[in-house]
Amino acid sequence: MERIMNVKVRPAKGAFLPVILILAAVSVAGLSVMVWLSSKDEAPASGALVIYSSTDEDQFASVLAEFRRRNPAVRVIYKSLPAREVYDRTRQEIDRSEAGADLVISSSMDLQIKLVNDRYAQPYSSPHRAQLPNWAVWKNEAFAVTSEPIVIGYNKRAFASAGLPAGHDDLAALLHAQPSRFRDRIGLYDPGLSPTGYMYIRQDLHVDRDNWDLIGGIGRAGPRLFTSTKEMIERVSSGDLLLAYNIIGSYALQRAKADPDFGVIVPNDYVLVGSRVALITRLAPNPAAAQRFLDFILSSEGQRLLSLNNMIPLRSDVPPMENWPASVNQRAIHVGPALMADLDQVNRDRFFLKWKSSMARASGGPVPPKTMGGGTNETVSFNASVS
Repeated sequence: MERIMNVKVRPAKGAFLPVILILAAVSVAGLSVMVWLSSKDEAPASGALVIYSSTDEDQFASVLAEFRRRNPAVRVIYKSLPAREVYDRTRQEIDRSEAGADLVISSSMDLQIKLVNDRYAQPYSSPHRAQLPNWAVWKNEAFAVTSEPIVIGYNKRAFASAGLPAGHDDLAALLHAQPSRFRDRIGLYDPGLSPTGYMYIRQDLHVDRDNWDLIGGIGRAGPRLFTSTKEMIERVSSGDLLLAYNIIGSYALQRAKADPDFGVIVPNDYVLVGSRVALITRLAPNPAAAQRFLDFILSSEGQRLLSLNNMIPLRSDVPPMENWPASVNQRAIHVGPALMADLDQVNRDRFFLKWKSSMARASGGPVPPKTMGGGTNETVSFNASVS
């Protein structure tokens, strides 16, 4: 029977070894020996790396492929889940002391911060920390790994002979002036069902409280609510929707390159920039592999690969993605405890009370917006105290 042995060999004093890990495979009389040599005396990353992510695997395909190529001993299990399920599943498995994810990545930045605050993550001092913006890391436990503009998608055929709104105020004015034109033809995230969509709207209001006027304009048109950027993009491309508000730019910009019917508006007043936030879980079965993957995605090569999927590099030493306007007013959503304020139940209740009152048509009568895919606009209770 063939046996696999993992042997860590300490170099002799004064011996020369490169900083990188070296793997030597030796076969002696049917005995396979995997020898890892490291000048830092580190354990090898091997076994299974389990990742829970709210990102579709195709968005990370190039990063995953390159990581697997560089780390053949690591078997990556990538589970794409809705953001809410990523959060719930991570908490539940750790509460039950069950083996679950090693690394959790989610676009619901506030829920990731909540996990860190509630001690569901473990700290890690990444060697790439110094190359990241100050706002991108909290407590060495929550790491922004992407930087993505939040944009507006539109159907080019519908706007062929009409002016496009350039920013948030222009869009509000257009919707208030022509509510019948956009009735049931504008889409956005359902803030009651999508944690990511809720966060985007709240961040809009933090930038400018006058965005309630825009929300009111959307409400007058009787919007259709979604839980997926991809579905909104499909509806806009087909002409079922004319506009989709607050969609994730990496998906939208990628679609616009290949679809002559789909266009993207990068608002000229400000652009929210969201991130997918990663954390290593407190009970990670394979923390070494999780650290290795986190370091790779934060490296210059990892960020370069992400930029090919229309994500703005976090690192200043990586060139920006193609055709991204350098003069745009970017408002990065900071990784940190301030995000939890919007999870407080009192704050949520106040928001949804005003949200529901804004969802009315020009006649003034209340109109429950249509959520695509079923579901209700129920809020979720959180205790958002910082620890």
